[in-house]
Amino acid sequence: MDVTPIPGSSFGAVVRGATISGDITPREIEEIWQALDEHLVIVFRGHDDPTDTQLMEFGRHFGHIPRTGLTNGASPEHNEILIISNIVENGRRIGVGEPEGMDWHTDYSFRPRVAQIGFLAAVELPVSGGGETAFTSTYGVYDSLPADVRESYRAYRARHALRSGYEDVIEEEYQGEVSLTAAGKAPEVQPEDGTSTVHPLIARNPRTGRRAVYANPLNTKRILELDPGASGAVLKELFARAGEPALTYTHTWRPGDLVMWDQLGTIHSRLPFDPAERRILRKVVTIFDDPAEPWREGGAA
Repeated sequence: MDVTPIPGSSFGAVVRGATISGDITPREIEEIWQALDEHLVIVFRGHDDPTDTQLMEFGRHFGHIPRTGLTNGASPEHNEILIISNIVENGRRIGVGEPEGMDWHTDYSFRPRVAQIGFLAAVELPVSGGGETAFTSTYGVYDSLPADVRESYRAYRARHALRSGYEDVIEEEYQGEVSLTAAGKAPEVQPEDGTSTVHPLIARNPRTGRRAVYANPLNTKRILELDPGASGAVLKELFARAGEPALTYTHTWRPGDLVMWDQLGTIHSRLPFDPAERRILRKVVTIFDDPAEPWREGGAA
């Protein structure tokens, strides 16, 4: 397996020679983990396009893949697979995602069991380009903060909620606020539970010990320890870091690309594309088995 850093970017790498559709060895799995921990975003190329079943089998080597809980926009055969597309068939959208683009976010921050890894597989791309996916390192945002600010942020909690307009396409049994207790012990929650929750503002990657600012413009609503004005000011300052060139990698899609990324230490967004052109990608997400794992302290970092 060959891992080549992406020229001109502070993170990201292209991986060739990895097993995607077939038997993968424990050594290959660990090599992929190591590449992800080092580069945050890795782009698999030179492989056979996986079927839906193979895509999920590959993803499950890196954690549990929950159902999306969507009543429209997921694969009819595999609800775990989100279809990202602007295409309309028989008067109905086959997926989710507007051609105008999508604001910065990390997947499932509104659930108590947050996303660990994301996978996006290109199926059909706009012929004239556009629709790039941008990633900003929230590890980098945390590292760039003054030490006293980092320390104060570690005492904050933020509320996350599903963006407006999606409530009517989430299965009703999974809706509502579900949060961990103050002691860090989770109630009995299903992987798909929750459309609103509270998380610490600072997350910690349990594999590497790196800390990240866990907030995003799409889903983070308020810091609970601050009054609304002060909360808004802190979040506005943090959100302004999204897209900073030194902290951002923008992926220009090629046919067959499979992109894998660290959901805890990045936020991502989608750039606009021509609405008259077709775009289809398949997405699966793995989550942490233990809801409290990303929020545990583990020494200085």
